[in-house]
Amino acid sequence: MRHSCIFAAVSMTTLVLSGCGLEDTGPSAFNPATNVDLTFSSFNLENTEVAPDNLGNTRFWDFYRGIQPAADDSDDLQTTGEIRSHIEVFIRATPTDAGTSYDSVRNPLDLMNQVLASGEVTNFQEGKRYISQRIADGVAGTYNSRGNGAQIRFTDQSAVIANLPLNDQLWIYPTLDWRYLPDGPEGSDLDNKVYRTIQYVSRSVEEEEQAAQPELVSVLAGSRFDANSFMTLGYSPTEFATADYLSRNHGSIELRQDFIDENTDTLFIKNDESEVITLDRYPGYGLGDNSPDCLRVELDYNMDLVRIFASNGEPARIDDPDSTDGQDTIPNPANCTYQEDADAITSWTTVPVAGR
Repeated sequence: MRHSCIFAAVSMTTLVLSGCGLEDTGPSAFNPATNVDLTFSSFNLENTEVAPDNLGNTRFWDFYRGIQPAADDSDDLQTTGEIRSHIEVFIRATPTDAGTSYDSVRNPLDLMNQVLASGEVTNFQEGKRYISQRIADGVAGTYNSRGNGAQIRFTDQSAVIANLPLNDQLWIYPTLDWRYLPDGPEGSDLDNKVYRTIQYVSRSVEEEEQAAQPELVSVLAGSRFDANSFMTLGYSPTEFATADYLSRNHGSIELRQDFIDENTDTLFIKNDESEVITLDRYPGYGLGDNSPDCLRVELDYNMDLVRIFASNGEPARIDDPDSTDGQDTIPNPANCTYQEDADAITSWTTVPVAGR
């Protein structure tokens, strides 16, 4: 059985439900996930008086601001703007007048993160309390919506009233997963970690309706937390996070964030068809193609430094010349993912970002 709750305002840290809880639909003893069906006044996220830091917890908040060149007359200002414009396609950010930040976003990952932190959804709270108890007991545990056949569905009431395209009205998440693993892989230092996975997939529509749909097709995001810092309310401190976004017409992007070891954010842009960043302005850029299929934008917060790497037609892995059977592969050093610092086509000093 599924109930609907109206979020009166999308102010997730103090968000108020209009008066109903979600019933227990029979979770297993080892996986408490059940159906969750929520109706929002809007999917848009912005800062409000009661929740002034909503945007500060969105996935691209640090990176979007942090790539800003420190010099007002930097030759890389145009590149910075092009990177931001490409990000906006995926997270539907509305930039501020200055263009160095954004004042709203509309995307399934940021909305789900805000909902989970709010503590206002009964079953999500049950899942976090279950994981917290498993941590206390030192025993592995899992909350997994897919494993229980539980559906998570969000509806935008204003989009329904306005008769906007289906994927503006309805967001469905096939997977929400928390996983506590007291023992990490042998030989690693990843003991006592909690892993979370969020997956969103857009709804299929008739061919004549496809062009009107939002660009975003899917998101798959993962986060790792130290179990000793896992919180049942609010945002648990994140050690490492990834988010992979796929669009209909603009390829895909992936953001990898390391909050512990390297304190870096790395954006991978994969786009075979349309130009994303104008690279021919950089001396020494010699790929012969201004639209490379692999771009890596690395922001080092400790050094306040951006580096950009590019490659075209280079596979991520190549045959290992030392393989005895010819079946082994190794990372391709020519692919933008694995290029060294000296291979960067450009780099610039950035403004500092508080908290990173």
